[in-house]
Amino acid sequence: MSAMARSKRSAVQKYHDRVAPRYDASYDDAFWQWHDALTWDYLKPFLPTDMRTPIFDLGCGTGKWAAKLLKSGYSVTCVDVSHSMLDRARKKIEQQGGGKRASFVQADLCEMGDLPAGQAGLAVAFGDPIGCAHSPARAMKQIRRLLAPGGVLVATFDNRLAAIDYYLAKGDPNVMARFFRDGKTHWLTKDEAEQFEITTYTPGGVLNLVQAAGFEVLDVVGKTVLPMRHYRELLAEAGDRRRWAKIEKSVCRDPAAIGRASHVQIACRVAG
Repeated sequence: MSAMARSKRSAVQKYHDRVAPRYDASYDDAFWQWHDALTWDYLKPFLPTDMRTPIFDLGCGTGKWAAKLLKSGYSVTCVDVSHSMLDRARKKIEQQGGGKRASFVQADLCEMGDLPAGQAGLAVAFGDPIGCAHSPARAMKQIRRLLAPGGVLVATFDNRLAAIDYYLAKGDPNVMARFFRDGKTHWLTKDEAEQFEITTYTPGGVLNLVQAAGFEVLDVVGKTVLPMRHYRELLAEAGDRRRWAKIEKSVCRDPAAIGRASHVQIACRVAG
């Protein structure tokens, strides 16, 4: 691993180690309930039919999705670069009774050579961990190595187009042009030692990334097209969340609508 890659890994790890104790609280309101319900609905069609099929939760954080998959009866390997996040995930999963079918591995997504190859039927990578890797292209190849023939990856990426207003507010066309050229930005935290680089992608860029790694695209959705994180009060009631979700699902796969979503979620299969 190069010095630059080690520096980025250190920043990613340092930030997530620090925020791990309060991470769940940051994503615990009506919007995130609505958002996570959509994520689960989009994921369900790609769950393995054989409950014995191994699953990887990559960039697992505090284990939100691993816990849900374990509750559904699967065995899950949780992978994260942050030791503190893995500790939180382990405690959560053990408290929920899923510890016997869970394993925990601290690893960079670009350096997963010690994990078994060609066995997993599904890998999930929610929360944009691939874009946070020092080389998303290398991370994609590492993920492909983990999956069995026909195995599926479901992952989210920061949508480059969603950052237009942020960079326009800076008022510098050179900065905007550079951002659109390489898609590089950094996590907005005050400590410069924690400001790790993030690679953002246009919807078309996501397609190019996964296809270059040897994947066949199965599904692409914008998440979310409706900017409900700015209208949380509209999601206070369960009935309202269902109604807004129905509207969201009616537009989330429209290629034009995906461009205004904050994230792009893709499902792709190891190409034969």
